[in-house]
This record gives sequence, structure tokens and C-alpha cells, in this order.
Amino acid sequence: MNKVFLSGRLKKQPEIVYTPQGEKLLMFPLWVDEGDFGIEVVYPERQGIKIFAGMPGQTIIVAGKIARASGKLHNTLRLMANKIIWMEE
Repeated sequence: MNKVFLSGRLKKQPEIVYTPQGEKLLMFPLWVDEGDFGIEVVYPERQGIKIFAGMPGQTIIVAGKIARASGKLHNTLRLMANKIIWMEE
């Protein structure tokens, strides 16, 4: 089973992108301090999240699965999220 939970900081404001099929996605880079790495997060916007809830530097928890990023370098990974928890500070 490929299921991960990552806690990290938003690197920049989330942006909305559209697939060729018209699906609305939220995309943003997540920086994970404990592993000292960044990963691209992709989240289907149809699930009714607060799009602009996060500001750069804010801590969040993301749940989902790891997938290869198509059209990128061979070992580039992204997190296909199914849940985002915006942490209040």
C-alpha cells in the first residue's frame, strides 16, 4: 500500500491548474524540515478545500500517495493528496 502522511511548510502560495480534461487541481511545493527535502503536492480542488487558506511558511499536514511526476526527470516524485490539514499557529 502506498499511503503517506507528511508535515511541512508551504513554499509558496498554492495555485490552481487545470488538466486537459478540465479537472481543477491545487498545486504547491511542500518543504519537509525533518527530511530536508521538498515535494510537489497535487490536490483535486473538487473536494471543497479552502483554496487560499495557506500562506507561504504555514505548516500543514498532507495525506496521500507518492507518484512519479509525468513529464519531469525520471526520479521526480509528487504527492497526490487526498487530505490537507491547515495548521493554525
